[in-house]
Amino acid sequence: MSPYTHLTLKDRECILLGVTLHHTYQVIADQIGCSKATVSREIKRNGGRGAYSAVKAQQNYQQRRLKSRRLRVLENLKLRDFVLHCILQRQWSPEQIAGRLSLENSNWHISYNTIYRGIERNNLGVKRKSHGARGFARKLRYRGKTRKVKGTVNERRGRFNNVPSVHERPVSCENRTRFGHWEGDTVRGKIGRSGLVSLVDRKSRYLLSERVPKVNAKNVTQAMIDLLHTVTPKRVRTLTPDRGTEFAGYREVGKELGISVYFPDPHAPQQRGTNENTNGLIREYFPKGTDLDELTDQDIAKFVRDLNNRPRKVLVWKTPSEVFFGKKLHLI
Repeated sequence: MSPYTHLTLKDRECILLGVTLHHTYQVIADQIGCSKATVSREIKRNGGRGAYSAVKAQQNYQQRRLKSRRLRVLENLKLRDFVLHCILQRQWSPEQIAGRLSLENSNWHISYNTIYRGIERNNLGVKRKSHGARGFARKLRYRGKTRKVKGTVNERRGRFNNVPSVHERPVSCENRTRFGHWEGDTVRGKIGRSGLVSLVDRKSRYLLSERVPKVNAKNVTQAMIDLLHTVTPKRVRTLTPDRGTEFAGYREVGKELGISVYFPDPHAPQQRGTNENTNGLIREYFPKGTDLDELTDQDIAKFVRDLNNRPRKVLVWKTPSEVFFGKKLHLI
């Protein structure tokens, strides 16, 4: 541990008294417990014996200390504004922001821990609405989920019997080595209103989504066919939807597209976890109870585009669009 210490205001008052009494530098140094050279430098840099002021010397010292320290990363206003934009407008997490900057070899370098500390310390420089408010911590993607205890709800899933099992899927689907293996589900809005059909490619995490006026087998079947027709046939190989009754038209989908359709085991959403995770991301835009009828087609197209252009850690900070189409974008 270094024995070096800085002079305090009390030390400077002792120096002023010694100068006033015409003491030598050595006598003053002995009184405050430092070297003669320290006293000499202190007096010379602050006006000399004839103009030394303890208060002014302390102020000068504090200003020098501020200039000597390394600036905090988030004191770069352009970088801080970029971080705010990514959190508020793009719904990126701090880890995605840091990872994407690194992937694009940006001149900016920041760790996700630094962003979290900036939020905790001063809300990234933005004034909180009230004392004790969480601020931007509430704007981060993860807001917590309420878990349901198995058996406490009236479960209506898993009614399909004698359907192709997820365990029969080809190896390329399981190990994500080929494009075109899709997982499907629905995201319901306000009860009795419209909902979203979501299809996600297992390899790239690329999302296709369309609104249906009512979540039933007829509408969902047609939506899946329409969505997968927008993709080149070579990128449509299999489909693994949820076991909900809205997917009862799976045979029609398979016949129209010339693909195999598989179903997970009852009560095993983890077997189509890519889609479950993506639906969680969709809920960041449209929380449960949102009336999807109030959204425009442009609103839906924008959130799909935002998710497809969001860097993912699992893709080494590339975006689903970049992986699916093989083209690098510049997002920074």
